Amino acid sequence: MTHNDDTPEIYLSVIIPAFNEQERIADSLYTIKDYLSKQSYRSEIIVVDDGSSDLTMEIVKFIDIYGREIKEQEEGTLLENIKNVGKGFSVARGMIKARGKIILFSDADLSTPIEEVEKLLPHIEAGYSVVIGSRGLKDSIVEKKPFHRQIISNVLNLIVRFLAVSGIRDTQCGFKAYTRDAAQRVALLQRIYGFAFDIEHLYIAQKLGLRIKEVPVKWDHKDGSKVDLTKESIRMIFDMIKIRYIHRGLKGKSSV
Repeated sequence: MTHNDDTPEIYLSVIIPAFNEQERIADSLYTIKDYLSKQSYRSEIIVVDDGSSDLTMEIVKFIDIYGREIKEQEEGTLLENIKNVGKGFSVARGMIKARGKIILFSDADLSTPIEEVEKLLPHIEAGYSVVIGSRGLKDSIVEKKPFHRQIISNVLNLIVRFLAVSGIRDTQCGFKAYTRDAAQRVALLQRIYGFAFDIEHLYIAQKLGLRIKEVPVKWDHKDGSKVDLTKESIRMIFDMIKIRYIHRGLKGKSSV
């Protein structure tokens, strides 16, 4: 797609990492496209397929064609990882590719509705570099989170605050917005490609002196998660130790 000089700058890039999401990617993409098409600003959607073995890519391509031909919506961008590398790798790849002034990544299941971005954007405009959706604040609205997952999450959050990222109640909500500069600086420094990448992003941002804001959002547990939370939590603890070692010399005083 080519753009002339009169084309408005892209304000918001939405990155969706996807791995074997054929059951729900269609509904999510329709919802995001319809929401963005009603906004006054220009936006783009970047789906990063992480080596899916199902029909995820084909569905994304079909919805893009449908949106262009039927609804006159702009085509999105589909990036394909040759093999399954990890959610963190997919998010970082999307961030480096993104052209928006603000870059949001959202889980493919839309556990946090896309409309909640309206709670994040004003804080970016107010000067924060990273604004994260949170399930752990007083005004967060969390529905249907299974009790055992809540217990594991609570324990993990305490460990995260002790080992890596202080002052943040929920590092793992898959709904975070960045300035483009902050997103690309963090993505280029990122080395963890599994589920601890959120922690690494925030650890890097704190080390660089970037301003971070945690904002309460609505979050609804969606069935069908392929994540073994106990196994991933153990892996994340080891990854936090790696994060501290990898970035031990990182310093900065930027307030991007």
